[in-house]
Amino acid sequence: MRTSPIQRLLLVMVTLFAFSFIGYQIYRYFYNQYKTETVYNYTIAETARVSGIVLRKETLLEDQLGSGFATYTASDGTKVSKGSPIAEIYESESDAENVRKLRELNNRKTLLERAQDPGTTSFAHTDVLNKQISSELAAIIGAVDTNSLLKLSDMSDRLLVLMNTKQIATGKQEDFSTALAQLSAEEKYYTARTSEHKPTTITSPRQGYFIRTVDGYENCTDLNRLDRLSAQELTDMINNPAPQDELHRVGKLMTDHNWYYVVLVQKENLEQYREGASVTLDFNISGLEPVPAVIDSINDSTDEEDVVIVFRCDYINEHLVNLRVTQADVNFKSISGLRVSNSALRFEGLQQGVYVLKGDMLTFRPVTVIYEDVGFSLCREYDDAYMIPGTATYAGLQQYDEIVIEGVQLYDRKQTR
Repeated sequence: MRTSPIQRLLLVMVTLFAFSFIGYQIYRYFYNQYKTETVYNYTIAETARVSGIVLRKETLLEDQLGSGFATYTASDGTKVSKGSPIAEIYESESDAENVRKLRELNNRKTLLERAQDPGTTSFAHTDVLNKQISSELAAIIGAVDTNSLLKLSDMSDRLLVLMNTKQIATGKQEDFSTALAQLSAEEKYYTARTSEHKPTTITSPRQGYFIRTVDGYENCTDLNRLDRLSAQELTDMINNPAPQDELHRVGKLMTDHNWYYVVLVQKENLEQYREGASVTLDFNISGLEPVPAVIDSINDSTDEEDVVIVFRCDYINEHLVNLRVTQADVNFKSISGLRVSNSALRFEGLQQGVYVLKGDMLTFRPVTVIYEDVGFSLCREYDDAYMIPGTATYAGLQQYDEIVIEGVQLYDRKQTR
């Protein structure tokens, strides 16, 4: 039986409708109608970039280098007592270099002797040594990556002792007599090249923290009147260090554990600063963590556009004692919470919250917003008000929930398929 054109057209239309309907159902089943994001814990830190000068109570060492050459026996930031040796002054640069080399050779001999000491090798086990070597290597790599080089020499010495001890413990080396003889020969060579003239030993005149660098800002102002320092005085101080001919000294002592970071801030940016408030100062130096400080004073003069702010800190290390004119980021406070896009925030009645997608159902979760920013908000991670009475079930938003940031016709307990 032949079909007419009209019948064929109707058949095609019915077939297309059937395929379209089936395709739509498949699309509805597999296509997610809602765009979601995962909730994570997030921390916001309020910061401000400032620029200023680090001031300390410092005493210049009276001994000047003159035409001599110094070999230091104390490193920057080392706490020294009265009479402690700080440096040795030699008449020639070659003598200073030879003495430095002799000390290095003596240290290497000491490390080799320690490694072959029966008291060390008799209790050495290969597995333990391997773990110690791996640990020391990891520490050295970490120090280099973070530019924390203050104790790198000590770490490399420990690694050398461990590796040499392993050589003895595993029988690959009977002893280090050949190497020790070679080091002794080198010592004799450098000793012969060093003049018999004894160096001048510089000792600490009092207790303090030793610093090698003299930069001209020592004692540039009375630290007792920092709370009265004006913006103009601070600017003049930074721009006018002492003449260079005053700087040829062995070093200086920091004689008080407190030091001060004095900065200029424009008056319109004073909202975050509160006298007595605790902050952290980040000097953006690799390997140097932000250090805690206190806002010691805020010198607000009516006739100046800028305000002098004084931070007080008592942390001391090699990096900090060498800071002078520098920038820093002031971290005032941090706020932590669950980060949600503002587009996810909705209301059910008067209650603000978000819709969480679990499986094929939407669930409304109430939130308490504690911080708002452009594009997102932070919500309290846990709120007692959202505990279901009489149960241990928490009905508020939780970390790792999938929340809806795009979608229409949202309501609680809605089936999405």
